[in-house]
Amino acid sequence: MTSRRAARLALLATALALSATGGGLAASGLFAPRIAMADPGNGNGHGNGNGHGNSDHAGDHGNAGGNGNGNAGGNGNDGGNGEGNGNGNGHKGGADDAGGSGEDNSGGDNSGSSGDDSGGDQNRGGAIASDRLDNGHDRIVRSELVVAEADDRLDAFARGKGFSVLGSQTLGALGIKVTRLRAPEGLSASQARTLIANAFPSAIVDFNHLYQPQTSVSLPAADYAAKAVHWSPALKTCGEPARLGLIDTAVDWSLPILAGAHGHKAGFLEPGIQAAPYDHGTGIATLLVGQQEFGLMPGAELYAAGIFGVDTDGRPIASATSFAAALNWLLENKVSTINVSLSGPSDQLMALAVSRAEARGAALVAAVGNDGTSGVPRFPAAYPGVVGVTAVDQARQVFPQANRGDFVALAAPGVDLLIPGQPAAGGAADRLVTGTSFAAPYVTAVLARYGNDQKRMLADALDLGVPGPDPIFGRGLVQAPAACLAAALQ
Repeated sequence: MTSRRAARLALLATALALSATGGGLAASGLFAPRIAMADPGNGNGHGNGNGHGNSDHAGDHGNAGGNGNGNAGGNGNDGGNGEGNGNGNGHKGGADDAGGSGEDNSGGDNSGSSGDDSGGDQNRGGAIASDRLDNGHDRIVRSELVVAEADDRLDAFARGKGFSVLGSQTLGALGIKVTRLRAPEGLSASQARTLIANAFPSAIVDFNHLYQPQTSVSLPAADYAAKAVHWSPALKTCGEPARLGLIDTAVDWSLPILAGAHGHKAGFLEPGIQAAPYDHGTGIATLLVGQQEFGLMPGAELYAAGIFGVDTDGRPIASATSFAAALNWLLENKVSTINVSLSGPSDQLMALAVSRAEARGAALVAAVGNDGTSGVPRFPAAYPGVVGVTAVDQARQVFPQANRGDFVALAAPGVDLLIPGQPAAGGAADRLVTGTSFAAPYVTAVLARYGNDQKRMLADALDLGVPGPDPIFGRGLVQAPAACLAAALQ
């Protein structure tokens, strides 16, 4: 038994003992900070006293000592890591949160794109102002429209009608020009969209929809995930290094668990937006390329695109325009297998960007989301060609808050996962996590080892639930291939 495995088992045994005696993990201090990244679930209690709470920040304690709904009381952003919106010339050392460290972005990876830092202090950025749509659940950037594929008359027409032109960007790899407009006062977002759409019928005109990362915090369980998908040690190092993409929060590459990983980074927040803490993206990156014999593909090159800012309530949120810019950057760097750990409403710009990326040979894997809905498509998982992933536990039971519908393609382990060495106040700590976000990396890694052959991966899945594809498990539990195949971007 390796020292790491022995330490893990001891940690899990202590946590389970605390749970059995009514002692909450929150009181144990073993897993500080406890972070739930904008889980939209209502916090159904899991076990005795540790619910899947509505907590958004480090230090949250999911209804410790209680039974049932875990409406956590947050204690702020302890352990968060500074990320701003600079042009790639930020400096290391700035941090908004206790124990956080700014990400050194000088030179290198972010040439030609917006960097991860604006000097390191999160407080220099503002929050993303949002409005809710009529369904009360989905959100958009307040008073903002996104226009793509319009002709050269757009700017003059928009200004003539009282719109502000916030900026235009050409996404060369996707072949898309995107313009952001702010509606004039007195005009609702829907009225503004109708006005521009009627004037430019061949253009794509939509709101700038907002998306949430999909995860929550839960009680510990055995280290089962790699065995569940039959991930073998030989699959960790297959020939030439693969290129993987990650669209998420930024990643804290300074952590020991990621030391030696082949990481590349870029930030895609609009100017002036405060960046979200790094915890979520760091956890996904650790699952994919973590070192110290942990990651699924430790030798892969991981291109991590940070797109999450915070809204006015301090919750992580990402815009459709940031998503499209991040996807464009990944294609420019010839990344062929892309992990997306966010979900939200359908968006025309996002749909166009995904379609163009798939036409170039890129394959996207996306979490189906943790809203607890059935038959309500969530995107980008529900777009054609995207592999939508739900989460199951070690008993192959679906995560109760996972969304259900015909957009679920596969299931993967995503309940009670232990991720070592994550950002924490004063250094690093192990985290216990649950959510469809954390199931997605297992499918991403398997797909990469199938050479992006989705049909073969789906055909080889282990059927769960009722025979055949179903809205809960899709085709079933993803299974790793026996040998490695290569993927290449067209």
